Amino acid sequence: MHQAGRLSVSQHLRTTLAIAAVAALTGGLLTATAGPATAAGSNVPGDFNGDGYRDIAVSAPGAYVAGKSAAGQVVILWGGTTDPSNTRRTFISQDSPGIPGGAESGDRFGDAVVAQDFNGDGYADLAVGAPGEDVGTDTDGGTVAILWGSEAGLTSGVTVTDPAPASHDKFGRVLAALVDSDQKPDLAIGSDNPTIDVYRGGFTKAGGNGGGYRFVPPASVTGAPTDIASGNFGGGDLIADIVVTGPSTYYALGSATGLSPAGTVKLPTSTSVAIGDFDNNAYEDIALGAPNEGGGAVRVFNSDAKGPSATVSYTVTQDSPNIPGASEPGDRFGASLEIAASRGYGSHLLAIGAPGESLGSATGTGAVTLVHGGEKGFDAIGADNTTYARFFAQSTPDVPGNDETGDHFGSSLHLADTHNDTQWDLLVGVPDENAGDGAAVYFRGNNDPGPTGTPGISASGTGVSTSGSPLFGVHLAG
Repeated sequence: MHQAGRLSVSQHLRTTLAIAAVAALTGGLLTATAGPATAAGSNVPGDFNGDGYRDIAVSAPGAYVAGKSAAGQVVILWGGTTDPSNTRRTFISQDSPGIPGGAESGDRFGDAVVAQDFNGDGYADLAVGAPGEDVGTDTDGGTVAILWGSEAGLTSGVTVTDPAPASHDKFGRVLAALVDSDQKPDLAIGSDNPTIDVYRGGFTKAGGNGGGYRFVPPASVTGAPTDIASGNFGGGDLIADIVVTGPSTYYALGSATGLSPAGTVKLPTSTSVAIGDFDNNAYEDIALGAPNEGGGAVRVFNSDAKGPSATVSYTVTQDSPNIPGASEPGDRFGASLEIAASRGYGSHLLAIGAPGESLGSATGTGAVTLVHGGEKGFDAIGADNTTYARFFAQSTPDVPGNDETGDHFGSSLHLADTHNDTQWDLLVGVPDENAGDGAAVYFRGNNDPGPTGTPGISASGTGVSTSGSPLFGVHLAG
């Protein structure tokens, strides 16, 4: 889903939060990189069990649980010295011990996931949305749970109370973590209308938090959000800002009192977002995916001390110089975006999903383009020998699987160092593999992620029920 941002608006912040440049942008979220002095975990982002290795949560919101259709599951793939696999995993559903609620048909547990250390104990936690959950007599009211990281993994949790259940449905269909200089992550929750509920940091295992508020965007914003990403592009205030995609796409600046409707700036309609310092000027930029425009496009809005540009700085398509392939209707280039940051040199690695890409006779089999940028961002690929782009599909040598119609390889993307070797690894979601069973393909980092012949991670291989359409891999976090 969305990616992690870092606080890079000033030189002193780069120094004090230097580890954020290593931990990087995953999920559009501004990642906390330090816990309290008493923290027992590793403080490694995405490390749910505190062993020092980043883990990955893979959603299967359509999975059957105990015979109940689309109850939903999340599978945790454990990081370590070896690659993630079908066997090194843990299942979590609402029927799991210690997890709030109970599995019911149509709950769609895992339809949104975001990893963050919400209670500051050094272990990464996982917020999980179940937007189809019936709450009392409120059909599809939706719920959100925070699952607490621990030495034993994610074995307990707490429900986040919906502050206004009568005003919306599908609470928890979109989630984001917002972190600023206080290092107490907030949790933003979207539903089926434009309003976003924000819970302030200070979460506790007893269910407490630092309070909350409702962010109501201007009346010109219509439709429910499809994604929320957090960053810090509003100048040197060190306060989290957000980008919201959907029928109305916009960014909203943060303030001492929270997100400000007055600081809302509309952007072109988009469905995906990545935030990072693409051009190494110490200000975070915004990349927006518009997959439904022709073959798809990624628009970049550069930032400076005044904030993001109000107009497009440049656009990347499959027709751009040195970008592999050609832009064709239905490719959906930009349907998913994921960014990683090099240490101290801006964001240099952008993964772009094109799940509608057709190859040979396989319609909509999907592909991923991995773009290595430089000092000029992603607008000068091929200008020197450090900037280039690579193209991956399931027909690429050493990539598990085959190009098949309707697989939609690249529907989701996640960049994370799962080996703790300072190399970025890439996980690619293939939720429609085998008619909706789903899969995830792992690319091991070695200067940049590449295929290694590692077996694919599949719904059936991990033990997820393949009844119906589990859509294993539709969302990734960690």
